[in-house]
Amino acid sequence: MSATQAYPSSNVQAKPVKKDGTQENEAWYANGIFVILVHLISVISFFTYVPSINTIWLTVILFQLGTFGITVGYHRLWSHRAYTARLPYRIALGIMGSLAFQGSIKWWVLRHRLHHRFTDTEHDPYSAAKGFWFSHMGWIFTKPHYPRMKLIDDSDLKADPVVVFQHNHYVSLALLSGLVAPTIIAATWGDALGGFLYAGVFGRVLVWHSTFCINSFAHWAGDQLYSNEISARGNLLLAIMTNGEDYRNGYGLFDYDPSKWFIWFFHTCTNQVSSVARVPDNEIRKARSNMKLLEAQRELDGCDWGADPKTLPIMTYEEYQKKVIDEGKEWILIDQFVLNVEHFKTSHPGGSKLLKTYYGKDSTRAFYGGLNNHTKAARTMLAMFRVAKIEKVETLS
Repeated sequence: MSATQAYPSSNVQAKPVKKDGTQENEAWYANGIFVILVHLISVISFFTYVPSINTIWLTVILFQLGTFGITVGYHRLWSHRAYTARLPYRIALGIMGSLAFQGSIKWWVLRHRLHHRFTDTEHDPYSAAKGFWFSHMGWIFTKPHYPRMKLIDDSDLKADPVVVFQHNHYVSLALLSGLVAPTIIAATWGDALGGFLYAGVFGRVLVWHSTFCINSFAHWAGDQLYSNEISARGNLLLAIMTNGEDYRNGYGLFDYDPSKWFIWFFHTCTNQVSSVARVPDNEIRKARSNMKLLEAQRELDGCDWGADPKTLPIMTYEEYQKKVIDEGKEWILIDQFVLNVEHFKTSHPGGSKLLKTYYGKDSTRAFYGGLNNHTKAARTMLAMFRVAKIEKVETLS
């Protein structure tokens, strides 16, 4: 789902070219060092410093704000244009997105659109096809090369003053909202260091990995209710971690999706969200029905349906009778198929005695209503007992 870059460049980096003409991966040292340093500070802080309870609450609040900045702003508003919003609302989301330390709106959105256009291919910036580690955060350590980026429309981003301003001043906005502000706020209750280490650095790592899980875990574990054409999946754990940002995006009333209710509130109770795009219920039902049909087909393909009629030996009705009379075969005949009921007779609901009366005879009429109109399940089970096919039934008993 996401992209992270603390100090984004507006230009796509070109990879060095090998002697054979192919391009090689080039380590992105600046980005990698920054990400590793933030993780080290977070781990050391967690084991060596105990913040105040107010700082812990501040960490939780800023984590939520940063996550909403990504899910409600970067992802649903700017990447997918799922709704339209007024200037004050967009400014607030731009600040919240900066707080998440995942690059500017423009930087993030372009790569996310590229991800959706070329999901699971070599042109996907964080393709799950390249492995769990790469899709989670391995891509951060390699300078990007996106030859298909020119195909991605960015006209709406260039036309949004919030996007343009945030992109041009992203580093300052990120440092101010993600590190300076938490430190200053926590200083008001005497825990400036805790504000920096926890509400600042540690909180950014939490937002990072919650978002990264959509790149990795969401393409590895979970259900696929609407499509299996790509690897995207969803589950409740991911929804809880990311405020509902699994691939379903809270279609059902009780699906866990705080981001949906965030948008709903500002659409219904204020004038800040002016319009919301909705997928017609009929299209959603069709998508779910298609997936149920695919699942049913997989179930059918996994079942043993008995011998293929084309592979069965052919015998005459007389040969069938002779096998029963002379060799004591416990065979009956239904729909021109010879059925061996030797191991089924004791399980027959009507009792073995009833079956024995039809050994060597044609019991088709009795099976289909003469004695009992059997269920579809019973008819399907017949195929499991097939041993031969009668060339032509000459007489009915």
